[in-house]
This record gives sequence, C-alpha cells and structure tokens, in this order.
Amino acid sequence: MGGHTDPKVTERTGLPLLAPFAGELAEMRGWAFGHRWIGCGAVRGEGREQLVVLVAERDALPADEPPEEVVRVASPRRATRRDDRRTWVRRVIDLTGWEPLGLTVDWAAVEGELGVPLPADYKELAAAFGGGVFSDSVSFLGCGASVSFDLPARWRAGLPADRDSRDGSVPAVGPYEEYAPGGKGVVTWGSTEWADEFCWLVDAERPGDYPVLARSHDPGPWYRYDMSTSEFLHRVLADADFRPFGIAQYELGATFVPGSDGRPL
Repeated sequence: MGGHTDPKVTERTGLPLLAPFAGELAEMRGWAFGHRWIGCGAVRGEGREQLVVLVAERDALPADEPPEEVVRVASPRRATRRDDRRTWVRRVIDLTGWEPLGLTVDWAAVEGELGVPLPADYKELAAAFGGGVFSDSVSFLGCGASVSFDLPARWRAGLPADRDSRDGSVPAVGPYEEYAPGGKGVVTWGSTEWADEFCWLVDAERPGDYPVLARSHDPGPWYRYDMSTSEFLHRVLADADFRPFGIAQYELGATFVPGSDGRPL
C-alpha cells in the first residue's frame, strides 16, 4: 500500500499482481481463485490515481507436495430445546427472512439425467430460494431458476471430456473428480466469492448417501461433513465457530439475493 511492497510477498502469495506496475502502483488487493490471482487496485498516472483490475497466473503446488487428505468432521452435538425440532431448511429461511418462492422443478428429469436422486432437503432449499447468493458471498445453485445458478448446467459443464458416448459408459473416477452417471465423484452445489467449494460426494452404488465435501480455495484437505446440505449451509451462515467455512465471524448479515439472467424467476 502507498507504493510500499511487503517484502514477504512471494510468487506463492501474490507477487504476480505487483510485477507489471513497478513504482506506479499505489494499492493492490488480491484474491486467489484456483490457478489465477485476481487483483484490484489503483495506479498513479497523469497526476491522479486510476483503478486497475488484473488477472495473473498463480503457481500450482510443487509436485512433491503431499496429496490432499479427506478430514472427516463429526456433526456438532445438538441441543434438545423445543425449537431445535425445526428443520434446517426452515432455519435457513428464518435466518434470512426470506419468503419462499415455491418454485416447481421437474425433479424427475433432473435426477434422471444425473442417474441418482438428489437430497430431499436440497430440493426444499431449491424450491424455496431458487439459485442465488447468501450474505453477499455464498453462491447456492438451484435448478432451472437462473442459468448462472443452475446446478445441472454447471454439472454438465464439468463432465469428463472422455466419456464414452457410444455405450454410455464412463471412465473410473476418484472421489474428487466430477461425478458422472454410474460412477463416483463430486457434484458442486455451492461456493464462496473467495472460491471455497461445497459439494456432495455421490456414489451411484449408494444412492441417497451424500456427505458434504468442502475445501478452501488454497490447495489443501477436503473436509467431510456427515450432515445434511441445509444444516451445513445454516452453519456456514450462522455459526461463527464453524471453522474453516463459517462466515458469521465477518458480520456480513444473513441475506439472500436471487440470481437473475434477465428472465423472471
């Protein structure tokens, strides 16, 4: 800031965002997003400061880094108060003050394409909210409400390129690859603006058993949560101690803004 570069900044911590500007940079803030850095800052020029946005390559982990590890996280102990009998979907609705949309979704078509049934509470969330953004930072993928927040569309885009369309078979995939019908893998249902990913681990041989897998934007472990989608989402939004994914500590407020692509929801 102020033209001063922190000497601790390296290639691994954002230096590519600073390199193009020499002494002209007044300020730069950076975010890691997969294999890219995204920077927003100000440069000096012609007697004034000018806004600049930059995307730069981000180094991958060295080949000798240990592989990712799955961390199983037990569901937090539940209290027995009377209001704890409310469903987690209802808690998310109450937390955000949202009026449920009551959307109609052709779940038979969606689940037929995937080859597995989707979690019941996720379908309740999708019918109530559609797709959109919680607390200005947590994206939720619905079904059919908005192309930008459509779970089937996002899933199709990530399918392996080497699927064998001649007989419908798919190559063997690991638990951290995109799920393909008949196989085992992840289906993404949410993310954050800093590129955390929220997924289900789906196994066609175990339909209905979908633990939540989550990981942060930096290479590191997957965290496994044996809880429902709606419970995980509620804890992300409301539980300040739900580390490393809880956002309540940032005091962003519990809000929801539906996604839009120019069509009515």
